[in-house]
Amino acid sequence: MTATVRRPLSDMQQSMLAHEAFEGRPLYNMPLRFRIDGALDADALAAALAHVVARHPVLHSHYDGAEATPADPAAAALRMSTAGSADEAAAAVARAWEDPLDVRTSVPVRARLVSVAPDEHHFGLGVHHVAGDSWSLVLLLRELATAYNRLVAGGAPAPAPPPPDFFDHADLERRETWDTTWWAERLGDVPPRPHPRTAPPGEEDRCRVVPVPLALDTADTRGVRELARAARVSPASVLLTAVSLSTAPEEPGGANVIGLPAVLRDTQELQEVMGPLLNTLPVRATWDAHAPADALVRAHHDAMQDALAHKEVPYSRILRGAGGRRRPGTAPLFLHVVNVDNELPRLRLRGARTTWVPVAPTWAIFPAHWEFSWGAVGDIHGTLRASADAFDPGQARACADAFRTALGRLLRP
Repeated sequence: MTATVRRPLSDMQQSMLAHEAFEGRPLYNMPLRFRIDGALDADALAAALAHVVARHPVLHSHYDGAEATPADPAAAALRMSTAGSADEAAAAVARAWEDPLDVRTSVPVRARLVSVAPDEHHFGLGVHHVAGDSWSLVLLLRELATAYNRLVAGGAPAPAPPPPDFFDHADLERRETWDTTWWAERLGDVPPRPHPRTAPPGEEDRCRVVPVPLALDTADTRGVRELARAARVSPASVLLTAVSLSTAPEEPGGANVIGLPAVLRDTQELQEVMGPLLNTLPVRATWDAHAPADALVRAHHDAMQDALAHKEVPYSRILRGAGGRRRPGTAPLFLHVVNVDNELPRLRLRGARTTWVPVAPTWAIFPAHWEFSWGAVGDIHGTLRASADAFDPGQARACADAFRTALGRLLRP
């Protein structure tokens, strides 16, 4: 009898599974939705999906505790149906990510194709975060399109060499002896951050997202770009600075800790890995409250660079090294996380026109997640997605108003 192959999980994967199990909500389902107009070969799309899932062990495994075990890739088979309208199709494809993905007994990929007419289709794809990140979704869509296009052209999916295996990375991480000295010195005196909300939400709202648009316009976008050029930093540094200034505790001078997602893909090989190759870094910045805008931005940029220089240490080890502990009603090191995403999902299928349809998240992972992206015409889009457990709607709106004030101070001093 062949022994079951058990693969180690990374610290981040283990944290996701523990968090989701504790909350009892599908917190980590990553949704993708596309409208497809034109001729579509549904069987070729199903075969292409099966090919991609079979290529990546992280996409066809079961996850339990600290280990993963191989599963049948066919369990991620594309489910196809029809609907009488676009609204009915949208509701049907949403089940790809709205229904909980129990990755202990199911593979972490679920796909739905709902056809409204011969030339109108709606495609939904749900991937559990334990098996990927935003970079991985781009890889998945690229491989899916490549395999589909070869199939509809009369060929077969390219016999590419096996891709790098995420579990190899997780195994190296597990065996690494991490030096947390720098993080302990940087964060050892940071107290837990209490949630602003004092009364807990109702059971139906627990873990839910409270979304607040940040209403950035063309003038704001131009100002962010101009200040970034003047300070010789990226626009992301300007946006993080505005969030930091608007959420800083009331202390003499200026200081704050902001969460920053960091991609762990510094080699060509790692850029081809399907899996959650990222970390969340606590960025601790200090500044002179009376400094000019470019100096404030530079202070935050330098703090970001310092943190990124030590990004390989998993967040769980950073927290342990800094002596932080999780307490009810608080966040250990930071309440606010800033994420700037420059790439939109694309699915290029031969003979069809595909349109990405954004899906607003339902469940909150962080107390406050500030999301920024670049629109099709170049403007910055921003949304604060606060957790109902940490902020009530009025408090979330007050955070957004404070951000607008802080951004105005930076752009129009």
